[in-house]
Amino acid sequence: MPADEVASAVGWLAGEPLCGPLGVGPAQLWALARTPERDGPRLTLRDVEEALGQARTAGRSDALDHVGPLFERLDGPERAFFAGALTGSLRQGSLGGVMVLALAELSQRSEADVRRVVMVVGSVAGAARALLGPQRDEAPEAALVLFRPLAPMLASPAESLTQALARVRHARIEWKIDGVRAQVHKAGARVAIYSRQGHDISAGCAPVLDALATVNATDAVLDGEVVLEAPDGTPRPFQESFSAVASKSVPRDGGRLRIYVFDCLRRDGVDLLDAALSSRLDAVEAIVPNDLRMPGLRTDSPDEAARFHAAALAKGQEGVMVKDLDSPYRLGARARAWQKVKEFATVDLVVLAAEWGSGRRKGFLSNLHLGARRDDGTFCMVGKTFKGLTDELLRWQTGRLESLATERAGHVVMVRPELVVEIRFNGVQRSPRYPGGIALRFARVVRYRDDKAARDADTLASLVASLPASPSTSRSVEKAEERERRKKRQLSLFDP
Repeated sequence: MPADEVASAVGWLAGEPLCGPLGVGPAQLWALARTPERDGPRLTLRDVEEALGQARTAGRSDALDHVGPLFERLDGPERAFFAGALTGSLRQGSLGGVMVLALAELSQRSEADVRRVVMVVGSVAGAARALLGPQRDEAPEAALVLFRPLAPMLASPAESLTQALARVRHARIEWKIDGVRAQVHKAGARVAIYSRQGHDISAGCAPVLDALATVNATDAVLDGEVVLEAPDGTPRPFQESFSAVASKSVPRDGGRLRIYVFDCLRRDGVDLLDAALSSRLDAVEAIVPNDLRMPGLRTDSPDEAARFHAAALAKGQEGVMVKDLDSPYRLGARARAWQKVKEFATVDLVVLAAEWGSGRRKGFLSNLHLGARRDDGTFCMVGKTFKGLTDELLRWQTGRLESLATERAGHVVMVRPELVVEIRFNGVQRSPRYPGGIALRFARVVRYRDDKAARDADTLASLVASLPASPSTSRSVEKAEERERRKKRQLSLFDP
């Protein structure tokens, strides 16, 4: 690629286009992908970026006017790639982690150096510009810049509190809140909040901006979570927190948005990215008011940690975080420096269909369509998953599902609803995507249940009953049931 197009190319390959969200929904994009192609010169990457730049500035109502003409000049594979990247559903072998390694090789720098650049500029594409773009001969930035969001540090899952504690010498344990990741930048009276993807969500978090103005620092960068809480202080499901931020609306039932700060990355002109977590927590305690801090404690006592864990669950949190007090702040870092310990449940569901995989799973039926049993004995789709599948299980699964196939539609194979699979998940949420109005969160295959028949699968009613309490729950389920009645033709694909 020409040096001035490297960042754009890497953004598309990594599934993080520079244009960011356009306000054009997945359904609209995939509908455009079916429109007739127009003869004429093929699009260049520069053409695409210019059109999407105009769409970005046009606003949600007019963005489609700029995106639509692009599709007319794209062929079939280009359309699939384009829509997949814009909807976050791109599945190919050059996503973020691989691109970091590629940038390290091409720039002749260490992986650690490249990860540092990705973190401080906020994206893999931005790092590509710094390392391979027109200014590549200049030293890449290594320090954070106020009001330019950083790529966040992430946590890896632990099977239990005991396992997580065994992996660190000195631990910090704190609430695991199912909220919206929030990176706070403050300079004087100016305060901005950025999402995990680096988008400015300050307007949606307006109720917490005044509280953050009380942070006792001339400038600061803080890491935290924004969550919608009920009047009694219990957290609402992630879906509702996200909706409140995205819609910039205030709940009518007395709920409120609240921020919990758990890290400090800069304080009064000093970057703390390389400082140990213990020092960064000292900074949090020095400048952030107590009611804005994430509840937690430093402890080497398993008994004390267990009591804190139980108390967090009793408060309605989804679990706890266990962090290494000696660890610096690093991009991604899904290792053992930060670990999340969440409560999981299992459910027995029926496989309704499966999708052919891509990449290293090409040639295998991978992504499973999962169904719960209705009261009348038919099945209702409640989610998908391709996680938890070993190579051996993929081979067995493909052969077994092929033997049950009833219909094929593109990359999807519908099967007789006979195969029962045990699925681990950590919550049920309302979802308009599926006819039952619900979806499983973080679904993962545990094992197939050869000892169970489809009639023994768990029911849709039991999953609906486990929805978090909310004033909108019954209305959402009623609407979903009405949609289900209207979509008998769609449901016939999955009904026996």
